[in-house]
Formats: sequence, C-alpha cells, structure tokens
Amino acid sequence: MIAVVFSRDPVAKAVAKALGLTDLLTAGLSTRRVGDLIYVAHGGDSTELWSNWEEQLAGMGVEHVVVLSRHEMARPRPMVTAHTPGVGELSVAYAELKSWLLREACAERPEGYDCSAEATHHEPDSRKLSVTFLEVGSTEAEWGDERAARALARAVAELPSFKPSGAATAMAVGDLHYSMLTGPILEGRLDVGHIIRKDVATPELAAKAFYKHINKPSRVVFFKKSFKAPLRGEILSALQKLGVEIDIKS
Repeated sequence: MIAVVFSRDPVAKAVAKALGLTDLLTAGLSTRRVGDLIYVAHGGDSTELWSNWEEQLAGMGVEHVVVLSRHEMARPRPMVTAHTPGVGELSVAYAELKSWLLREACAERPEGYDCSAEATHHEPDSRKLSVTFLEVGSTEAEWGDERAARALARAVAELPSFKPSGAATAMAVGDLHYSMLTGPILEGRLDVGHIIRKDVATPELAAKAFYKHINKPSRVVFFKKSFKAPLRGEILSALQKLGVEIDIKS
C-alpha cells in the first residue's frame, strides 16, 4: 500500500486543495484511506516527519511513502522534481515508483517548467519503507501555482494504477544533483533509484545505497570522470564487488 504525506509545506497544501483534501490538513496527525491509498497529514514540514512515522505507517500496511514538497535551489527556475531522500543511513529507494511519478507529473507540467530527477539528499532516512519526494520548485510563485499543483495531483490520483514499467533499473554514482539520467527516465528507458552525487560519493556510501532499494538495481551507472584517483578506483572496486553490471560513463 502507498501512503501520500501532506504537511504545512506550501506545495503539499496546494496539492491537497487540488485533490479536495483541504479538510485533512490539521495541526496534528490525521489519516484517511481512499481506495488503495492512505492520505496522511501532519503539522510539521515536509522533511520533518513525526517521531514514529515509519512504525505507524507500517502498522497500517503501508510499504511505500510519497511526500509532496516544495523544491528550492540556488538559481531558481520552475521545475518538477522527484528524488529519494537520505543522509547517513539513507532511505529505501523504489526506482520504479519514483521514475513513474516523475513521468506522470512531468507529462502534465505547465509550460515553462523543467523536469529533473534529483540526487539523493535531505532527511528522512528509512529502514524498511521506501520514500519518494515529489516536488515543485523553486520559488513561492511556483509553490502556489495551481497548474503545477494539478500536475502533481494527477500523478497522486493515478497511484492506484501504478505498475512497474519493466524498464531496466539502475542506481547512479558520480552524477550531478540534477541527474544526467533524467532523459532516459522520462523516455521510459530506465528506472533509477538512488543517485549519489559526485561530491558526496564514497565506496561505503555507494555500497550502502545499492542495498537500500526495494528491488536491487540491475545496473550501476558510474560517471568515471567525476572522480580523480585514487577515489575513482576505490569506488569502482566497491561497485565491482556487488556483482552487478556497471555502465561506465567516460
């Protein structure tokens, strides 16, 4: 089962309005089951889930969590993004669901909005449940844009019909924050889970990310030029020990 999480985040509020769920937004924690989805609202920010959120959602039968959130960036531009969160221990990635959500939302995005899969970043970390952030950026103008909210609302409304695309699944190491694999994802040629940025990648983090997927990736895309020796060789050696196909981008 999939849970969709709303918060006091402006994008979450805008999507709730588009879905007719404004009454769900309260100062505390509230839940509502609609068919095969559970809508959850809490009074915190999008990255500040309540203390026992994973245990509570798992107790409801939830396996996958989708969080609606604003997106911010240093050089703002209108965007729809999706990513797996995680710092330190990382959240569990669901490559197929994340990629599907990005395709669904981007298919309905307003004119002038870019689309991108983002690298893994910010809290929360999860132990068992997959977590995907679906976001609109990058200023207050876009956060309150009803057209962008409707694009995300459509993707959320279609979640009961979600099925894995059958595309190859992958993880990326050494990628940019705004992934160079966005094109293959949007074209349906690739479903991508964790994307480890070049500035944070280590052999240990790459191995940890590989094992934190609902389904282990069938390949790892390794951006070789992102690293200098000896780190390049150390990360590549760690990836080779995983026994997975390595697609080296030179």
